[in-house]
Amino acid sequence: MFEALLVGIGCGAVGGGFGFALRKYANNYTIKRAKQDAQEILAEAKDALEIKMLEEKEKIQEIELELWSRVEPEMLKLEAQIEELQELADEKKQKVDTMLVEAKKKLQSHETETRQQEKAVQNQEAELQKRRQQQKELNTQYIQVLSRKLDITTEEVKKNLIDNFEQETHQRMQKFIENFDEETKEHAEQRAKRILDIALDRFARPYCAERGLGAVNFPDQNSRRLLCDAKGENIKTLQDVCGCDIIIEPEMEMIGVAGFDPVRRELTRRVLEKILKEKRNINPDFIRRTAENQKKELFRQIKNDGDAIAKELKMQDMHPEIRQMMGSLRYRYSFTQNQYFHCGEVGWLAGLLASELKLNLKQARRSGLLHDIGKSMDHAMDGGHAVIGADFIQTRGESPEVVHAVRAHHFDEQPASDYAFLVIAADAISGARPGARRSTIESYNQKVSELQDIARSFDGVTDCYVLSGGRECRVLVNGRKVDDIQAMNLSRKIAEKIEEECNYPGQIKVVLVRETIVSENTKGHN
Repeated sequence: MFEALLVGIGCGAVGGGFGFALRKYANNYTIKRAKQDAQEILAEAKDALEIKMLEEKEKIQEIELELWSRVEPEMLKLEAQIEELQELADEKKQKVDTMLVEAKKKLQSHETETRQQEKAVQNQEAELQKRRQQQKELNTQYIQVLSRKLDITTEEVKKNLIDNFEQETHQRMQKFIENFDEETKEHAEQRAKRILDIALDRFARPYCAERGLGAVNFPDQNSRRLLCDAKGENIKTLQDVCGCDIIIEPEMEMIGVAGFDPVRRELTRRVLEKILKEKRNINPDFIRRTAENQKKELFRQIKNDGDAIAKELKMQDMHPEIRQMMGSLRYRYSFTQNQYFHCGEVGWLAGLLASELKLNLKQARRSGLLHDIGKSMDHAMDGGHAVIGADFIQTRGESPEVVHAVRAHHFDEQPASDYAFLVIAADAISGARPGARRSTIESYNQKVSELQDIARSFDGVTDCYVLSGGRECRVLVNGRKVDDIQAMNLSRKIAEKIEEECNYPGQIKVVLVRETIVSENTKGHN
């Protein structure tokens, strides 16, 4: 049984080996057959591709032939045009070449002719130089002969000629200057009036009607009672913190504010109005707190006003302290005219006048705006406001031209520039316009009386009349005591005395009238 098992195992092994060999042969055959089939497929694909490429090539050739048949006439036409253009270009080139050859020949001919002319000019110059030398020698000989006969040297002759020429030139210039002065004087007033008329027509700044009333009215009797305590501490505290005197009369319903500093007067007025609105007990502590708050608000308003006027006239580069002083002018009045708005008016007017005269507009505006800045500090410093203001702006970087215009606008310094005279004119226009300044009836009557007394104090004056709102003093004199020459001297003396003894805005014109009346009676006929 074991043997049979071994035989079976051996047969199985032989059978398995044969099967494996048979299977391997079958696989090899299959692979070989697959390769042959693949080669046949590739060969067929290549043949098909070659046929396809031949067909495509034939189609391309057919398309090319068709396209060429379409464009061939146009191409032939273009070739013919190209040949014609080429022939035309060759023809033009030949013409240009011919013209160029002719031009070269003409140029050579001109060059030859020019050289000949240059040579002739050189010969003429040499001849001219020779004749000049001969003329110079003859002149020298003639001068020597003339000097011997006249017994005078050449230098003396030259000196005499130069002197005569200078004298003649001086006379001509003197005559020209005299004629120019006469013409200028003849037309200056007319031209000045025209320029002023144009400037005033162009000036459209709003009119300022402020008059600077510093008094405060009591709203009722209770407010008077609260403010005027028995010990007077409220009034004393108010005067201490504000720096102004408080004037309260029993029979008057207003509170008077007196002080040299306009800002302090405004502060006092604001504090009074504020505390009188309070319907409660008024005491020193309340007055101090109110004064401190109002002071901060007032300083803020002053700064805003200074910045506003600088911005209005396009001068934002102005020093902060100058702007602060300009803002404080908001509470300064001269003959009831607000100086803050007055300075703005003068700035605009000076700029308008400068534009008509072809001067620097910004320089003129700056000079006009700052001309009265000294009025914001003349209560605390000695001297005229023009000098004070000029010194103030000079230390804060303003240009010498502006400083001079400010200092000279009231002739504290002799005006020496166009801008100084422009500021003087603009200041007079702003102060003299209708409604700009006014005074009370008492002050006006006092002014009239002073002018009349001054005029009548001189010997020979018979009467005096004040006209044009106090701007003209008409003086009548005795024609037998005062002759024409004395009349001129007398009018000047009256004007000088008015300048010394009176305080007035603008100018006062003194007109002296000398009249001689002669009469004679005729005899009657029977």
